[in-house]
Amino acid sequence: MNLADIKQLHIELTDKCQAACPMCPRNFHGGKTRDFIRNQDISLEQFKEWFPKDFLAQLNNFYSCGNYGDPCFAKDCLEIYEYVRQCNPTARMGIHTNGGMRNTEWWARLAVAMGKNSDVIFAVDGFKGKHELYRKNTNFDKVIENMQSFIKAGGTAHVDSLIFAHNEDETEELEKYLKDMGVDKINFVSTTRFYDMERFEVQDNSGDTEYYIYPPTKHKREPTKHLDEFLDPVARKQFINASIIDPKCINSNEIYVNANGDMFPCCWIAANYVEEPIEETITLHTLRNINVEDSKAVMKDIGIPNVEDGVLHKDSELWPKLKNYWAGKNNCMTCALQCSNLVYESKGRYD
Repeated sequence: MNLADIKQLHIELTDKCQAACPMCPRNFHGGKTRDFIRNQDISLEQFKEWFPKDFLAQLNNFYSCGNYGDPCFAKDCLEIYEYVRQCNPTARMGIHTNGGMRNTEWWARLAVAMGKNSDVIFAVDGFKGKHELYRKNTNFDKVIENMQSFIKAGGTAHVDSLIFAHNEDETEELEKYLKDMGVDKINFVSTTRFYDMERFEVQDNSGDTEYYIYPPTKHKREPTKHLDEFLDPVARKQFINASIIDPKCINSNEIYVNANGDMFPCCWIAANYVEEPIEETITLHTLRNINVEDSKAVMKDIGIPNVEDGVLHKDSELWPKLKNYWAGKNNCMTCALQCSNLVYESKGRYD
């Protein structure tokens, strides 16, 4: 992959977030924030230094989803989007957010800054009272108020709605409610983060159990392999090396930059690289720890450029060794999980 070929930039503007979603790796079961979180932002000044105007102008897609932070929580989120639009009048711009921060005036300004051919994907996981069971520390009414302001100012709003046992019977009602409000598209997602667990414990900041969340019964997605099958190192290596990897980073000419300026082929490898092992008895987290160590080894070999060093100011080949980890002899575990049908028949839905 050459720098001049990059058409999509996925950027994590901050690793700050006011929410505490139980399955988010930012925290422990919806409680205490994990130690590796730095609570940092990319400022407008840094952004201008790191990303040349001609690089921004070549993009077809500029978006922020975030592994650990909500982009709209970043101090200069609005100003950065305004700047990118000045540099590139035609690129699609996107944001994934819980939508529960800022005020209505800010959201109206964001709609104007992003303009046409852009969208904000809000997280709405049920109606009031059920939405907050997963989107801890957010308020349904606040999210809806902000979304309405964004739409009224001309913004295109989409919704990603996670399906759980507690909200699966109201999806049709929720879809009508959102459509009537002016939401352009609603995507109901049966999250794969349960894997084959029957429930997930939600904790407070002291580590005490608050309640449990359960996977849906009507819309549950079954993995092709169970967690225990991955714990045997010989079997795991056979599974991973036999997988046929179709790398999204190459297919979409995309790179990912985290809030520290480190550059990665994708957000999934980036997430694993910065994390520390979880002290956990759940099998899913045992597998995650194995995956974290594998990703660290891969990135140590292929290298981690930092945009602060001016890497985007000159054309160069990015990660020439990465293709070695798609060849079947020593496949990258993250690549196999995310860009093949190793675990789920549809690609990229492991997380």
